[in-house]
Amino acid sequence: MKTKSKLLFFLLVLALLGVSVCLSPSPAGAQDQVRLGGEVYIPEDEQVNNTVVFCGSTRVDGEVWQGVVNIFGNTEINGKADDVVAVGGPAEIKGTAWDVVVVGGSATVSGKVTGDLVVVGGSLHLKSSAQVDGDMVVIGSTLERAPGAVVKGDEVSLTVGEALTGQLGQWFKGGAFWWRLVSLLLIAVVLVIVSILFPKATAEIAEQLASRPLPSFLWGILIAFLAVPATILLLITILGIPLAGLLWVVLACAYYLGFAGLSGLVGKKILNALGGKQPELYLSALLGAIIIGLITWIPYVGMPAGWLLKISGLGAAAISLADRRRHNT
Repeated sequence: MKTKSKLLFFLLVLALLGVSVCLSPSPAGAQDQVRLGGEVYIPEDEQVNNTVVFCGSTRVDGEVWQGVVNIFGNTEINGKADDVVAVGGPAEIKGTAWDVVVVGGSATVSGKVTGDLVVVGGSLHLKSSAQVDGDMVVIGSTLERAPGAVVKGDEVSLTVGEALTGQLGQWFKGGAFWWRLVSLLLIAVVLVIVSILFPKATAEIAEQLASRPLPSFLWGILIAFLAVPATILLLITILGIPLAGLLWVVLACAYYLGFAGLSGLVGKKILNALGGKQPELYLSALLGAIIIGLITWIPYVGMPAGWLLKISGLGAAAISLADRRRHNT
């Protein structure tokens, strides 16, 4: 069961990252729909690429080729969707979906899940017409299963304590733990160097995150969605090939600047709480990087939480750099 738990942890993280960042090429004519609040509705005769909704509802009667992501809202799949990720809200699968991940909300399945079904910290209701072709994993959740519901893969049910114990046990076996530790320290050193070389930009980004967290998150989501389609458009033309490379250099710089600002903000708040009045920026960045790295180690929810934080840092970096450019012109 421990091996299975580790595999499903990987699938959960892969689904959250893959769906949210949308790293696969978009089919011709596809659309991405991103919305804060309100409702995203895909009618029967419509096909889109991805949908991302924050604090709103998602209803799919048509088809979503890649992923449906809903954070703190309702999700209803009546048509077809690829990966479905719902965080902090209920999800109802009446049609067909591939992998389904629900964290902190209830899941009701009366249709078909052609991949794996994972529910963490909520409740799972399988109707008599439900069919799960892959594995079904219930972690710290209740399960109600009507007669006639079909699960073709493995069924794993764990309490939160069992999940944490099993995952942590796997980490300390072999070299996985030490690899994680070395990676964490290397990233922390990189962010300290960034904060030393670019102290003003790092401080400005930390201020953006502290004063405008929601716009930072939304801009980060938007940048992640547009990165790959913009690259594909640039690669179509010969002149655009070097620009595509330049684009990813800029994105990498913004990512690390944003990560440094995020780490500096987290570290500063912790040091202030411990009595430090004006901690050095590089010390704040070092402590913050270690704390964020440790957060990503938390089984099942750590990686998605870390991704959301880093996306916010990327958005804050974009806002800060745009503000600086406006002031200089």
